Amino acid sequence: MNIGIVGTGLMGSQIALRLAHKGHKVTVFNRDKSKAEKLRRANVSITLDVANQPSDIGSNCDIALICVKDYEAVSNVSFEKGGLIENPKADLVVIQCSTIAPDESHKIADLYSSKGIKMISVPILGGISAVEKGELVLIAAGVKADYDQSESILKDISKQVFYIGSDHSTASILKLAVNINISLIALALAEGLVFVKGNNIDPKIFVKIFNSTYFKTGISENKGPKIANDDYTTSFHLMNMVKDLNLALRTAHNSGLILPTSTSAHAVYRASEAFGLSNMDYTSVASFLLKLNGNNTFGLTGK
Repeated sequence: MNIGIVGTGLMGSQIALRLAHKGHKVTVFNRDKSKAEKLRRANVSITLDVANQPSDIGSNCDIALICVKDYEAVSNVSFEKGGLIENPKADLVVIQCSTIAPDESHKIADLYSSKGIKMISVPILGGISAVEKGELVLIAAGVKADYDQSESILKDISKQVFYIGSDHSTASILKLAVNINISLIALALAEGLVFVKGNNIDPKIFVKIFNSTYFKTGISENKGPKIANDDYTTSFHLMNMVKDLNLALRTAHNSGLILPTSTSAHAVYRASEAFGLSNMDYTSVASFLLKLNGNNTFGLTGK
């Protein structure tokens, strides 16, 4: 099957590689073409084509996945000059994977529908390693026939797909709810590590003890040892966590809900962003809290 990937950031690039390894013909687009070319050159064992604009993907591919930063970027690659809606291939299905607000999901879906183009919303749960292993969890919403048409592709990159019905906003709400939990778990883990370090105890011991209990999480198991070693290798940028918490809180406000813990977490992540950690992993919030308390490292030697 001919698959197009619009956006070759951390997630889009790995999805492109995964699908190419699964035997699909893959074409990638990035607004900075040099990034797409770099991805192609770095993976000479597989064939990746590079598109000049999203419309090249729309007119030549069976499936187009959008993996970009925010609503504005989704709108641009979809509807601006040279966008996906320009001369699309008959029976094209657009899979919108970017995390955007529920009302924005509705708007994007309605605009595609008005152009007679099939689109499903599929927020992604999981990081880079999950893509590589085909272990993502996906939340899919849209017309069932459109989902059925693209299901095999979704299964090539995931271990489970939850089709939740036709309402695109529901997928966005569930994705944001998951990200709220991720942000809070990571922040709680960071504060525990800072608390232990501030009392002259090796943070690695804390991580081992915590991960031996019922209370352990995937984040504490996978990220905890890395944080304790001051390793913030990026799987999800901190600036995107700030963006997603902002979307969640805006959605909560529109629904008449008060989320005090999420509001506090948002403030801490925003402060971390202002501290210069935007392009680091979201777990680098631990580095911000560490420095806030007069330390520079979780190591036993030095501050």
